[in-house]
Amino acid sequence: MKESKRVESAGNKPRLSLIDLVACFISAVTRALLRLFRWSASPSEIHNANQRTAVTQDVTFATTLIKRNELYWFVSTDKAMIVDAETPVFFDLETTGLDTSACDIVQLSAISGNQTFNAYLLPRCSITDGASRVTGLTVSGQSLLFNRRPVPTVPHRRALADFISFLKTFNGPFLVGHNSRRFDWPILRRVLEEFLLLEEFRRVVSGCVDTLPLSRDMFQLQKYSQPFLVQQFLREPYGAHDASEDARTLQELYRVWDPSQSLVRKHTTTTLR
Repeated sequence: MKESKRVESAGNKPRLSLIDLVACFISAVTRALLRLFRWSASPSEIHNANQRTAVTQDVTFATTLIKRNELYWFVSTDKAMIVDAETPVFFDLETTGLDTSACDIVQLSAISGNQTFNAYLLPRCSITDGASRVTGLTVSGQSLLFNRRPVPTVPHRRALADFISFLKTFNGPFLVGHNSRRFDWPILRRVLEEFLLLEEFRRVVSGCVDTLPLSRDMFQLQKYSQPFLVQQFLREPYGAHDASEDARTLQELYRVWDPSQSLVRKHTTTTLR
């Protein structure tokens, strides 16, 4: 924290101002409460106290304790003091097919907390019949249709650049996707490289966590598809194979599972690969 500012009295002797004394008192009480909270609270109680807080260098914050994937943030009344901070950003792609070496991105979606990103892209190759049946996405002339209704599209470079800008709004972002290591991540990496944006992306994102093998490590279930996991843990209907819905429900699954940091590291692919 910043060193307390001193003022000079008429006798030229330094003394603390009333504001500084109050700030010191609040800081001491805050540290004591933090220790008490971290020692006494159960993991579930800490998890229920989760909040999403944007941290900058120039904003004053209320005092709170935040748990993100077993990484604690202590936010003081002076400046944000980050003990360790990484932000999961849940993402999903819809593509023209299943060939990761050739298919194109049609929809790119992401979510972290209440902040969302979604972009539709007019594909540079035809969409397979199988992909259209699953996603509801088709092409008519120069228009992309979702369930037979036109949706606004953006050029690939702009969509990817906007996605990187979105990621930059978070502290230490890492991507989280379901079956991402074999499917979404290779495709995203290839397309970023095509538009010469991979290096910039690597400077922003540390890696990508795959929740498919992670869920297999955590639970013994009949199957591990995302629709099955949503039914098993969230018990809610959702629009599977709509990238924005897939990303949203994956975030909810991750919150319910609350995986350990060691499991997260185990199933993380770095951006260098």
